[in-house]
Amino acid sequence: MPKYKYLKTELKSGVFYIELTRKKSMNALNTVTLNELKRVFLEVSRNSKVKVIVLHSNEKNFSAGADIKEKQKKQNNLERWQKNYGKECIEAILSTPQITICVTNGYTLGGAAVVATACDFRIGNKDTIIGYPEIILGMNLNWLGLPLLQNLVGSSKTKEMVISGSNYSTKELEKYNFFDELYDGDNKIEVINKWIKKFKSRSPLASQMIKRSMNVLAFHDALAIMHMDYDQFLLTQNYLDS
Repeated sequence: MPKYKYLKTELKSGVFYIELTRKKSMNALNTVTLNELKRVFLEVSRNSKVKVIVLHSNEKNFSAGADIKEKQKKQNNLERWQKNYGKECIEAILSTPQITICVTNGYTLGGAAVVATACDFRIGNKDTIIGYPEIILGMNLNWLGLPLLQNLVGSSKTKEMVISGSNYSTKELEKYNFFDELYDGDNKIEVINKWIKKFKSRSPLASQMIKRSMNVLAFHDALAIMHMDYDQFLLTQNYLDS
């Protein structure tokens, strides 16, 4: 397995662990991190020895989301439009045939929340904070974030969360099925292992066929409709309210 700058990976008894390690920046998703996440999911998807993938962070926060402080390369409009690192990362996660579990803790904001919703299951620390602050920054949510969130919490709650830009605790989201289970500091490993055990011994072929079918049912129309979400994002970046 290749080396990564901001990821730590380990394959252990059929479970592939991916840890975010960009500690000094609250695991903000800069271009390098997004490309590494895309690459690792594409590579692992071809490894028949991997039954379950666990994405996590051992830091105080899972991720602050897209790195808005990253210095952008000078590009013309066409070059900017042609490259959407975040969406490519999300598409790689969605297309991964193995079962994917995201373990969150602390701040899980914007693009990081989209990453979590792209995984099959979410296990959250009771101190996890979910938020989509894009609109506060004058941006449109992209990376397929809208249909992924809607699939979990419904249309009304999705509109509330994304348009308000507010942060939500696990307690506030408990009844909306954002998380599949919550843990505290003492039983984190126990809860993760319980979810791994649910899927690890099941037939990989049957599991992956069912997952593929379910993803088509859940996201087929959304993927067709949301092909322009990055276009909308580029437009809103230059928009100022009168």
